Amino acid sequence: MSKPFSVKQSLALLQQIIDQLPDKRMVAPAPSAPELQNSLDVSLNSQGSDSEQLMCAAKAYLDYNPDVSQVAFFKLLYSGLNTPALLGDWVTSLSNATMHTYQVSPVATLMELELIKQWNSLVGFKQGDGVMVSGGSQANLIAMLLARHKCCPDAKTKGLQGQTLVAFVSDQAHYSSLKAANVLGIGSDNLIAVSSDDQGRLDPECLETAIQAALARGHTPFFIGLTAGTTVIGAYDPIEPCSLIAKKHDLWLHIDGAWGAPVLFSQTHRHLLAQSQLADSVTWDAHKLMNVPVTAAVILVKQAGLLRQACTGGGGEYLFHSDENEVYNLGERSIQCGRRADALKVWMSWKSLGSQGFSDKIDNLFDCKTHCVEQIESAPELVMLAPAVYLNVLFRYQPSTELSEQQLKQLNIAICKKLKVQGTYIDYAQYKGRTGIRLILANSLCQRSDIDDMLQACISAGNEIYAQADG
Repeated sequence: MSKPFSVKQSLALLQQIIDQLPDKRMVAPAPSAPELQNSLDVSLNSQGSDSEQLMCAAKAYLDYNPDVSQVAFFKLLYSGLNTPALLGDWVTSLSNATMHTYQVSPVATLMELELIKQWNSLVGFKQGDGVMVSGGSQANLIAMLLARHKCCPDAKTKGLQGQTLVAFVSDQAHYSSLKAANVLGIGSDNLIAVSSDDQGRLDPECLETAIQAALARGHTPFFIGLTAGTTVIGAYDPIEPCSLIAKKHDLWLHIDGAWGAPVLFSQTHRHLLAQSQLADSVTWDAHKLMNVPVTAAVILVKQAGLLRQACTGGGGEYLFHSDENEVYNLGERSIQCGRRADALKVWMSWKSLGSQGFSDKIDNLFDCKTHCVEQIESAPELVMLAPAVYLNVLFRYQPSTELSEQQLKQLNIAICKKLKVQGTYIDYAQYKGRTGIRLILANSLCQRSDIDDMLQACISAGNEIYAQADG
C-alpha cells in the first residue's frame, strides 16, 4: 500500500512538473474525447499508486489542456497568466480554509471584506454589501433570490403560494438566468427574453411592453436583469432608462457584469457602465478580465443586510456563534456552507498590480480591439457582424456575396477548426441569425501584431477552404 507524501514532497513534485513544461505548448492540443479516452488511463483502483504515476497523470493533464496563458487563446472570456493570483491560489489550497466563519479563515475574511469594499466603490454603492461566490451563474442566482425576497419575503419560509413571479432579461443575456429561474421555482417560462436593438442592447420600450403584458395576465413582475458585456458581442444594456422602469414598477434591477464590469477600472472607458450605481445588485467575475484562476466572483448589493436576510438559515447551534467576531462571519451572507477562500488570489493580484495595473490592461486591450476592427473593415474578405463596443469582436470570412447563410456558417466554423490545429484557438458564435468568428480579447500581453497574425491566419485558412470547396 502506497503512503501519502508530505507537503514538501508534493511541492518537489510540482517543481518537477513546472521544470518539464516546454517554453511553447500547443494552444489546444487535445484530440476528440473518444480518442483521448482510448489513449489515456484515468481508471481508479482498489490499490493506491506511487508518485511516478501521479506525475504522469499531472503531466498528461497539462499536456492536453488548452494553454490559456498564450495570446493565441482567443476562445473564452479569460486568457493569460496572472502569477500573483496563481501564488494566492496555491497558498489557498495549501491552507484549505473555508469561509463560513472568521474563526476558521481570519485573514481571508478581512481580505474578502476589503475586496467587497473596493468593488462597491467602483460600482458606486456607497454603503454596499457583498459576498464572493463560485462564479457569475451563482451571483446571478443570488441576485434573483434577493429580488424574490424583496418582492415576496414570505417565500423564504412558505414558498410562492400560487404566485406567478416574472423576470425580464435581454434576449442576449447569459443562460444562467434560465438556471436561476429553475432553481428558485420561478419557472423558465416566466423568464421573459426582451428584444434587443441593432446594437445588441435590451430595448427599454420592449421591456415596458413586456411588463405591462405580464401585469395584464395577473402575474407579478419582480426582476430586471441587465447585462454589461454580453457574451457574444459585448453589448452594454442601457441602465438609466431601465432604472426608471424598475422604479416605476418597484422591481429589482440587477446588472450581470461578469465580463464587462471591470471596465470601471479604466477612466477612459468606464463610461460604458455609467450609472451602475442605479442598480440594486451587480455580478462581477474576477476570473474573467481580472484573470485570476477560475473561479472567483462576487455579488455586490447596494443595500447592506439584504444578503443575510435572504440567505441565512440554520447553523446557529453549532457554527455561527454569537461572539466578538460575529459580524465578520460571512457564511450567513452565502447560500454555501463550505466555500473556498478565493479572496486570497484576487487580493494578491490586486495588491500586486494596483487598480492602475488593471486600467492599463483594459486600455491596451481596447487599443488592440480598435486596431482589429480597422483591419477587418479594410480587408475585402472580412465582414463585421456586430458593433464592437467592448472586447468582443464578431466578424466573418465572406469571400462572396453569393454564398448562403448556411454556406457561410459552415465555412467560418471550418476556419475555426483549422486555426485550432494551426495554433490559434478561437470560437464561432451566432448573433441575430448570422454565424461568425468570435474574438475575445482578455490577455494583457496581446499586441497589435498578434491581431494582424490572427486575422491573416483567418484569411489564409478561409482562402484555402473556400478554394477546395469551390474546386
